[in-house]
Amino acid sequence: MFFDYLMNGLGLGAIFAFIALGYTMVYGIIKLINFAHGEFFMVGAYVGYFCLRDLDIERVGLPQPLPILLDFFVALWAASLVAGLLAVLTERVAYRPVRKAGRIAALLTAVGVSLLLQNIAVQVWGANPRSFPDPRVFHALDDLEGEAQANYYADREFTTTQGETVTEAVLLISQGDVLDATKRASIEDQGFDEVYERVTLSPKSVQYFVILALIGWTPILWFLVKRTRMGKAMRAASEDADAARLMGININLVVALTFFVGAFVAGVGGVAYIATYGKVEPMLGFLPGLKAFVAAVIGGIGSIPGAIIGGLILGVAEAIIPFVLQEVFGWEEAFAWKDAIAFAFLIVVLVVKPTGLLGKPMREKV
Repeated sequence: MFFDYLMNGLGLGAIFAFIALGYTMVYGIIKLINFAHGEFFMVGAYVGYFCLRDLDIERVGLPQPLPILLDFFVALWAASLVAGLLAVLTERVAYRPVRKAGRIAALLTAVGVSLLLQNIAVQVWGANPRSFPDPRVFHALDDLEGEAQANYYADREFTTTQGETVTEAVLLISQGDVLDATKRASIEDQGFDEVYERVTLSPKSVQYFVILALIGWTPILWFLVKRTRMGKAMRAASEDADAARLMGININLVVALTFFVGAFVAGVGGVAYIATYGKVEPMLGFLPGLKAFVAAVIGGIGSIPGAIIGGLILGVAEAIIPFVLQEVFGWEEAFAWKDAIAFAFLIVVLVVKPTGLLGKPMREKV
């Protein structure tokens, strides 16, 4: 059980790290706590959801499980690109005009953008949670013989009493049914010549994927920041934006790219989150966004390695501490307090080391 909770914590921590990277990169450049970053994560989750539900990439004629992997690959890229572009648009419209108006104005703007995006999501996609669409394996009806080895479905459109057209999965063949001539004729009379079976992803497989994705992204971000021309511009702008501007660096371009990269990575976390927890809703980014901010502070906000380490530490702490309190000390309601435990953990870190684990004290000449 301890290993299971540890893996849960690492998977959750990797998602926190994906979000925290955006917080720490933006703060490192313009010293802004972008509280709308959780909404970029939420929009990425919605884009991934619609790609997985509607693109039907699983129909591609490739050996299994390649169509399912391709479906997730496209969903991840689409979610990341849309989240990144939304972040660039938000920076240009909302943040750039108040960049020199002081930190309080920028902070209030970030809170306002967060609430605005939440309400737009409610109006566009509705307030009700949507279930994660399970991957599908399609079969031509003629290819199925004898006793059915799984439940097989087909999609059918119908109109609700409010006049809205929705698509619903209809169970056509139950596991164990014999596909005789009568059964085939009944299905064909309903207008279906192919069916699909649903593939349920195990929680462990999703956790391994998220952890491996974080491991894969870490060297990419390191290379971007340490070995590319734009990465050097980011570091220069972080050290002294005015001096960097005098050296010919386009600060606006650097800031826009930083927003894009941070939100791009958050989009990956959004798809991973709905695959792990099974639903997407307009408030999806609020609490994970706050916890990711906590992770960034724990690791040392402004430090990319710190954001990764802080995310993993917070995820493991949120999974293991309630487990220990319940199993060792007999506190039955420990898991109901896991959110409070996460923020209490932040307070402890700030009391012991206010700059975070990898943060450095900032000195200002006065």
